[in-house]
Amino acid sequence: MSSFAYKAKNEMCRTQLSRQCCARAEAYGVLLYCNTFTPSEVRIITENPEFAARLPKLFHKAFSLKFDQLPEKDGRGKLIFRITDRDKLARVINALGYDPQQIMALHVNFGLLEDDCCRTAFLRGAFLAGGSVTDPQKRYHLELATSHVQAGREVEALLRDMGFEPKNVMRQNNLITYFKSSTHIEDLLTLIGAPGRALEIMSAKIEKEMRNTVNRRVN
Repeated sequence: MSSFAYKAKNEMCRTQLSRQCCARAEAYGVLLYCNTFTPSEVRIITENPEFAARLPKLFHKAFSLKFDQLPEKDGRGKLIFRITDRDKLARVINALGYDPQQIMALHVNFGLLEDDCCRTAFLRGAFLAGGSVTDPQKRYHLELATSHVQAGREVEALLRDMGFEPKNVMRQNNLITYFKSSTHIEDLLTLIGAPGRALEIMSAKIEKEMRNTVNRRVN
């Protein structure tokens, strides 16, 4: 599989894990947009080998912990990373500023995202875990999907604060934050570590414009 989204995620996974605050912010984005994040379980499912290789390093840097076991494979070739150990879960929840005693109605803890570098890392994590982007030869569409609806709305507010103009829609109990503006998709991909894919969108756009011009002249 080498879809456009797959290549974008591979490119992002080449971003160095340098500062702990950014690693924590990226892991936070992953957790809010992954398959399961509750006080009793973390479950991250991926079929991308680059992201699968990054996850253990990311969680070690962010929280000084390992996943409970080596990732399991499901029947469709996807890898499942799990944490169910109570002490590890408590460490993650405390590090993100949540109270483990309360049911986590997940809000975004903006205290962890004060620096631009941490905001960028957070959005990269969200995209790696719950994002997709369409091949620009077909159409312009990038989306982030989370089951944590309140947190998703706050991420949307964060994106607006950063100068983006996302829209949202509910789909099967998930909040989908999406973009259809090619310029915003290019800018977001460049910001979170996939400038190569952003360039592909730009060249696809130029190609389409040239084709349209030629067609108009022929007509």
